[in-house]
Amino acid sequence: MTDLKDKTVKELQSLIPDPEKIIKAADEWGLGPKSKDLIKRALKVESLGAMAFSEFETIPIIDRSGEGAVVYDVDGKSYIDLMAGFSVNNVGYKRKEILEAIVNQYEKLPQYAEMFSEERIKLGEKLCSITPGKYDKKVFYSLTGSEANEIAIKLVRIYTGKPYIITQYGDYHGRTIGTVPFTHSFSTWFQQYPIPSLDIGVARIPFPYGYRCPCGNFDDEEECANECLHYVDYMLSSSYYGLCDSSKGLCNISAFLIEPFQSAAGYYIPPKNWLPSLYKLAKEHGILFVVDEIQAGMGRTGKWWAIQHYPEIEPDITIIGKALGGGLPFQATIGRQEIMDSWGPGAHSSTFAGYFVGVAAALATVNYIEQSGLIEKTRVNGDYFIKLLNELKGKHPMIGDVQGKGFYIGIEFIKDREKTPAAKETTWLTMKLLQMGVMVKKAGYYRNRFAVSPPLTIEKDEIEKVVQILDKALSQTEENFNIKF
Repeated sequence: MTDLKDKTVKELQSLIPDPEKIIKAADEWGLGPKSKDLIKRALKVESLGAMAFSEFETIPIIDRSGEGAVVYDVDGKSYIDLMAGFSVNNVGYKRKEILEAIVNQYEKLPQYAEMFSEERIKLGEKLCSITPGKYDKKVFYSLTGSEANEIAIKLVRIYTGKPYIITQYGDYHGRTIGTVPFTHSFSTWFQQYPIPSLDIGVARIPFPYGYRCPCGNFDDEEECANECLHYVDYMLSSSYYGLCDSSKGLCNISAFLIEPFQSAAGYYIPPKNWLPSLYKLAKEHGILFVVDEIQAGMGRTGKWWAIQHYPEIEPDITIIGKALGGGLPFQATIGRQEIMDSWGPGAHSSTFAGYFVGVAAALATVNYIEQSGLIEKTRVNGDYFIKLLNELKGKHPMIGDVQGKGFYIGIEFIKDREKTPAAKETTWLTMKLLQMGVMVKKAGYYRNRFAVSPPLTIEKDEIEKVVQILDKALSQTEENFNIKF
């Protein structure tokens, strides 16, 4: 038993990055002198568990932003930003309207004990009007996406009196003790040792990524979705599975808690029949439908919310955040009035929830998106970006799949026509692009995918430049790893 424990500890330790390799990579990939000096200083004071150490082989020290979708490191090198700070900076950088709103509110009062203000009430009215669902809504504020999800989890269980919640394999709903059971990620679960986050009221269903269907070998995406739906239907109709007994009209499930598009996993979009069919099953069994729009929302897919690509769906709760605060931490859980009023005051509390400076930033951000035509611009320019990427797919054997709506784009990289995941090659490509002035997030079920999420303000000439650089970087990667059609 001791040997097994020691083995587990060693496996955990294998995930810890080697500081010397990080410093060496900074030299190999040509980071500037200030960046290299600051990396060394960071390694002395920052925990090696910091997320930054997982993104790249070495870490560019981002110092400032430019116009459009450009950021700069401390050495003055520019990068076209395809990350937007994990889909936070949707409205780009240096928005004077948002800065003025923040400064004006800070001069008055930055925060006060979760109390209301006129601006906070205005924001609530605005969010209830733009989120999906033709019914009376209410809002509950929070600071992080994990907390916003925890609020929804508590509410659906209190409102229905039912313990079980269904989520999808590959979904991400947070990393706190309360949300980890709803996030299906190896590294997230593995690093909970020695005591996992126990919530037995979680059931999981497949997410039908058509290119690598988890429910069988299907060439057709909709066939993949139908097979996965058969599995879900069986879970809900079989009286022995413990979730529902359709013969008696009984069900233990309070809600589906899902990402309409899977974000942290790698920007995956399901077949078009998946979400409407899932929603139909939920309604047939009296199950609430909760959508986590934290990354896919706020205009990123060419609509306010990803779920709006399916007009027949009216979620009971919508969880939003990341881009909502215009760069400040600010999240919201918005749902049917009767659900949001099903608990008493203080059932959930967070000192900075709905803080006034965050309210001002969020209201200014929503108003800017509405008034600037940014969502339509995202749809048009996103279609253009996806078109150019698909043209690259015809030239490069490494590109296996391109998915996207607006500036929510996933690119899958493979070694061969058997779809062997190109994980090592994707890491090298990520660093090559960084060296060439493009910053993009590596993700994917096999770490062989790009999650492309630039600021929605990115211009066509910047998109064209990205594609030109990606074309060159792919050619070098394919040559380096001998990847051919």
